[in-house]
Amino acid sequence: MVDPFKKPATSITEQIALLQQRGLTINDHASLEYHLTHVGYYRLAGYWQVLQNDPVKHTFIPGTAFENVVELYNFDRELRLLLTDAIERIEVSLRSLIVNTMCWAYGPTWYSDPHHAEHAKRYDENIRSINAELERSSEDFVAHHNRKYGKSEHPPAWKTMQVLSFGTLSKVFSNIRNNLPEKKTIAQKLGLPTYTWLESWMVVISVLRNYCAHHCRICYRKFNFPPKELIRSKFPWIKNYPTGILKEHLYFQLCVVKYILDRCAPYNRFSSQLKQLITKYPSVSTGRMGFVPEWEKEDLWQ
Repeated sequence: MVDPFKKPATSITEQIALLQQRGLTINDHASLEYHLTHVGYYRLAGYWQVLQNDPVKHTFIPGTAFENVVELYNFDRELRLLLTDAIERIEVSLRSLIVNTMCWAYGPTWYSDPHHAEHAKRYDENIRSINAELERSSEDFVAHHNRKYGKSEHPPAWKTMQVLSFGTLSKVFSNIRNNLPEKKTIAQKLGLPTYTWLESWMVVISVLRNYCAHHCRICYRKFNFPPKELIRSKFPWIKNYPTGILKEHLYFQLCVVKYILDRCAPYNRFSSQLKQLITKYPSVSTGRMGFVPEWEKEDLWQ
């Protein structure tokens, strides 16, 4: 049996008093009041909770100041912006690779044909998602297609794939029949041995994308979908793998993003920008994000 929720709303003044009571050092009351007003207590709580030493009493580690919370918040915000830019490039590339490769081999509406699907049930689920996303779309090219050709058949993939969420796109790719050679070809164009790696890594990127889109904290987070390990590659990669639970932390996810980004946008500045960001916020612990010692010397990060 669950308890009824009885916590009352609190004022900014009451929130400040509670934080002081729990041991947070406040050097600049104006800054704290500003952040509580324009960022919000509950959003900031996602950051100061990792600086507390008692998950029940919510007391802070001795010496923790609100400036530490702001640094962590700003670091995470800037990291999400960096990732959003990288993932946008990856997403556009994936859409293009899937469309070009599959349309050339199986025609403009290959995704509508169940014979190209590995699992019938997933095919049905994907078609329902595709139909819903096409219906919701306000893109001019979708409306023009419907006016000219009607809705009795799906638009060609080069139109449809543009309006799908990245999550739906990854599910469509994952359910392409495994014995179709084009599925492996798409993965190899991104430097991966075969489609099983790309299926895994697309989930990783999709989850990261959703966290970034919804402004969720990504630093100091444990991820439930560790990437499939790439043991060797002809392209720059990592030699020192995160082990144990560190595989579920952010560093390994960032390695996946950087590797794929290097294939579809080879002149990107992701590595240098990430290093600059970490240098800018020295109080943020890379160890708590799963970064291995001397990670910056790995071939991938050069």
